[in-house]
Amino acid sequence: MKPTRLALILALSLAASAQAAPLTNGSLESGAAGFIQSVNSGNTANSWTVSLANIEYVKAGYASSGDVVGPAQDGDWFVDLNGTQGPGRISQSFDTVAGQWYRIDYYISGNAGPNGSTSGGSKTLNALWNGGVADSASYLHQVGDKWSNNRWEAHSFLAQAVGASSTLGFQSTSFTYSAAGPFIDAITVTAVPEPGTYALMLVGLGLIGFAKRRRG
Repeated sequence: MKPTRLALILALSLAASAQAAPLTNGSLESGAAGFIQSVNSGNTANSWTVSLANIEYVKAGYASSGDVVGPAQDGDWFVDLNGTQGPGRISQSFDTVAGQWYRIDYYISGNAGPNGSTSGGSKTLNALWNGGVADSASYLHQVGDKWSNNRWEAHSFLAQAVGASSTLGFQSTSFTYSAAGPFIDAITVTAVPEPGTYALMLVGLGLIGFAKRRRG
């Protein structure tokens, strides 16, 4: 069997074994009226539990001081992890399979404030898996950043379930502006093979691409 054919079989079989985990509302949508839904610590809204400090669900199109919030990464809403009281946290528990590995994908942006009023420095967060820090992300503002040119950056990490339920969380680590922190959106959780096997799948996909380029 040719190596590229073997790689194709391996890649396809491993890809087929990946499946989405039952995370609810990873798009962070809200049914609230208006453009802002503030949720206090200790409450659950839109399938996510809030702790540490309040957070805000923000809808694209919110306007202030002549500036308008740009689009979400997915859907119409996203979350600012700094509501009005400093760094907050959102979390959700969902069914998992003990020993199974999961890939968590998410997008981060930063609250630049209307007309860039809070665009100094970075907006940062930690991704939590069962309470422990599993990933960290930093969004560095660029010159000219403001609400209307909101950008989104992709991040991902792998985590292993240790039981029939796991808890995923995202916590702001930005303290410069109490009411302007990291934005988060488009969270997905996908069951994948263990890291070593997953790496083989990526190699297989790479070999397939190389073979296609050679034939071209």
